[in-house]
Amino acid sequence: MQKTGYAALALLVLAAALSSGCTGVPGLEATEEFNRTVAVEPGSGITVINHNGGVNVDVREGEAVSIRAVKRSAYGESELDKVRIEVTEGDPLRVETVRTGLNPQVSVEYTISLPPTVVLRQVESSNGPITLSGVRVNETDLLTSNGPVLVDGAPGGDLAAVSSNGRIEVRGAEGYVAATTSNAPITVERSGGVTSLETSNGRISAEIPALRGDVDIRTSNGAVALRLAEDLDARLVAVTSNGRIAADNLSLRLDESSGTRLVGTLGSGGPTIAVTTSNGGIDLSAL
Repeated sequence: MQKTGYAALALLVLAAALSSGCTGVPGLEATEEFNRTVAVEPGSGITVINHNGGVNVDVREGEAVSIRAVKRSAYGESELDKVRIEVTEGDPLRVETVRTGLNPQVSVEYTISLPPTVVLRQVESSNGPITLSGVRVNETDLLTSNGPVLVDGAPGGDLAAVSSNGRIEVRGAEGYVAATTSNAPITVERSGGVTSLETSNGRISAEIPALRGDVDIRTSNGAVALRLAEDLDARLVAVTSNGRIAADNLSLRLDESSGTRLVGTLGSGGPTIAVTTSNGGIDLSAL
């Protein structure tokens, strides 16, 4: 009888918590939408700071930035009040998720559309993806954790992508690319070049059409596949501790070649392309 009484009391407490919207008990998802349009000057910049959720940025014609944000929580509508969307006009325009309560159990998903001339300066978030499509960049930082960074077209200048436990894929960036993650692969294609690529427990696949300095490419427990422009002038050093190294269709003058180490010269020599992995092969071929 005593156990039955405790069980009934527990059910009553749970029911009361659910009916009161207690934040300690997840239930049906509550959502709230934010929309705003901001006129901006051509060539100005924008920064987006989120704390928990994804950020998608694309391009549309016009002279204004369109901002849509959706707040989500499984802990009741009152939990949504613990964060607000703050837009600060200026150059750069700043869009930020601001915490107004303790430990908010809220995620925010952004969809932001920019005029073609506006430059994305920075995106910072966690527990969600960062995706760019046709967005102008210049010395741009893309920072997230537990989520991928996906770029499909990025005219302008350089960009740096940083994640953890999320893959990085950059395609169609006009500038040079730096990418760092862990426990996930990195892919860079159709870019102006790369400066550094680093991961662990993941594969690296990249095209290197040009150089402007030394390049460091490294992973562990993953293979590396590089496609190098035929007219590169560079020194090439590739090292693996447990895998094969293959150089196909490259005009490479070998200085050293063993099962796990290759050193050579492309063209007339120049900056060093250093490739390092363990427990993975290295494949080098012409672009």
